Amino acid sequence: MYRVALRCKEDVEEFIAPTYCRVPLNQETIALVTGGSKGFGWQLVQKLAFKGIKVIIADVGPPAVDLDPESNITYYPCNVAEHEQIKELHKTIRSRHGIVTLLFNNAGITCISPLEETSDSDIQRVIEVNYIGTYMMIQTFLPDIINVGRGYIVNVASVLGIVSPARLTSYGASKGGLIAYHNSLSQRIKKIKSGHIKTLLVCPGKLRTDMFANVETPSKYLAPDVDPQQLASQIINAIGHNSTRTLNSPYYVNLVPFIKNLNWPYLRILKSLSGMDKSTAAAGD
Repeated sequence: MYRVALRCKEDVEEFIAPTYCRVPLNQETIALVTGGSKGFGWQLVQKLAFKGIKVIIADVGPPAVDLDPESNITYYPCNVAEHEQIKELHKTIRSRHGIVTLLFNNAGITCISPLEETSDSDIQRVIEVNYIGTYMMIQTFLPDIINVGRGYIVNVASVLGIVSPARLTSYGASKGGLIAYHNSLSQRIKKIKSGHIKTLLVCPGKLRTDMFANVETPSKYLAPDVDPQQLASQIINAIGHNSTRTLNSPYYVNLVPFIKNLNWPYLRILKSLSGMDKSTAAAGD
């Protein structure tokens, strides 16, 4: 009953939120997207740019297409696993563009292999990019957002941070850590009374991108692939409505936390019906 009442309260707050409390989605806003050169990140960049937002891509490599110098998309090389590169990126953006008020922590990598066969360096690399990199980005850019009194921090996690399939231990651990960190960050930001700063956690299922291209979709009905363009639109729509609830996509992701809280046989049934373990085990062969 409490959760129903809380959700109703959030619905009302999002609906009646005055426009001055919202981050404007126009040319006055600067957005930073990590891992924005390809895959889902690139789709998000294009959706933001279409609205006139000045979009900055931070990635280890540039987009596959040549960027028009006159366009509202700018690329800077940055490996989020390197704190010094993040600090240098922050200085460059502040001096050349201004204050970032839309921060999208999207950069991510994976390693598909049995835990006992995964090297220490591979585990460290996944954790540093997927979790520590996000932590450092927020530590670096959040003070500016607090100073201007408005902004949005969007953290792209994964349903695999809640329940991980075979051979994705390091990836699941990194995303699980990100989910826990996001929840703590959200509680901290809610205590800031002098501004309008929001956080949004995104927990998608398997995205239709190159990251998991060699993982066969286990069930098109129970666990269909997520369209990256559609997810990007959902995120921008959520920001436009001041939403701070977790954005789960597709529908089955909403059921995973509930099933996980049941006894272990139900979780095993979920994995069996979805075929998630078989798909990732085959991809690692």
